[in-house]
Amino acid sequence: MKLFSSLINSLKVRYLSVVATGKRERKKMEENCEDCMQWEEELYWTHFQTLHFSQLLLPGFHHRLVIPQKFSIHCKRKLPQIVTLKSPSGAIYNVRVEQDDDEKTLAFRSGWEKFVKDHSLKENDLLVFKFHGVSEFEVLIFDGQTLCERPASYFVRKCGHADKTKASAQLPVISPTSTGRVSKEKYPFSGLKKMRGEISNDSLDHKPAGRRNKALSLAQRVVLPDGFMVVMKRSHVSKCFLTIPYKWCLKNNLLARQEVVMQVDQKKWVMKFNFFGSRGRGGISTGWKKFVQDNNLRESDVCVFEPTNSETKPLHLHVYIFRAAEAESSNNG
Repeated sequence: MKLFSSLINSLKVRYLSVVATGKRERKKMEENCEDCMQWEEELYWTHFQTLHFSQLLLPGFHHRLVIPQKFSIHCKRKLPQIVTLKSPSGAIYNVRVEQDDDEKTLAFRSGWEKFVKDHSLKENDLLVFKFHGVSEFEVLIFDGQTLCERPASYFVRKCGHADKTKASAQLPVISPTSTGRVSKEKYPFSGLKKMRGEISNDSLDHKPAGRRNKALSLAQRVVLPDGFMVVMKRSHVSKCFLTIPYKWCLKNNLLARQEVVMQVDQKKWVMKFNFFGSRGRGGISTGWKKFVQDNNLRESDVCVFEPTNSETKPLHLHVYIFRAAEAESSNNG
């Protein structure tokens, strides 16, 4: 009887030991799995060139579309201020990315309304975005009732809703980077429209349109009312003096000698602005030559200038560069 009792106790001890060992192994495996998941997560967000997210259209979607917080956090530094949305039909839309009201997420804003209108988007529709890692999102559109793709989204361009001009040439846009060239994504070319911003009087001549007009047409589609744009003339790139539209100077109280900071992506240049009241114009000379050289500006390129906050000093201007040579080579191809 004692022998049997001793055997039972021994088996119990062995069983408890096995159970304890199993728990330790499971815990170790769980920790290892968690480490693996963290590694996989980091690998996905930092090294994958193509990323996806989906968004259900909720009330208020007509004026802005919030980008999921997780995507915003991981991709905020990757995204330029102007991105492109590529419709299933192939039509391209320039859309501004801004911080949302809560400042924790990003949102599609200026330009988004046209995408909504052209594709007749409705509440509860589901959109899937495929991000290519530079500045372009491919968009798939699913009907909120049937949960199937919306066939009409593949025929927007053919119906003329997205691009009502006869021209169909594809032009590259040069988005901001330290070299002035982030992407060579292609955009549909449309005729010149009345610009929303101001153009310097001496920035345009009356020579045949050619490459300049192609870059200008593309640039004018993204300039906002609080910005201005200048077509690079020989005086801008050789004499290295930039004239700023007089009306824009008045509007932004730029009426005295002061510092101006220009920014392309994360790189900044400090310059000196001079205002010539007797001549009715202002401009930048000191520092502009360095900007021209660093960004490889050429005659007929178009620069869009937008203030980050006109109330702060010194004035900060974000610059977007549209290169005439790239537009010409793409159109010929």
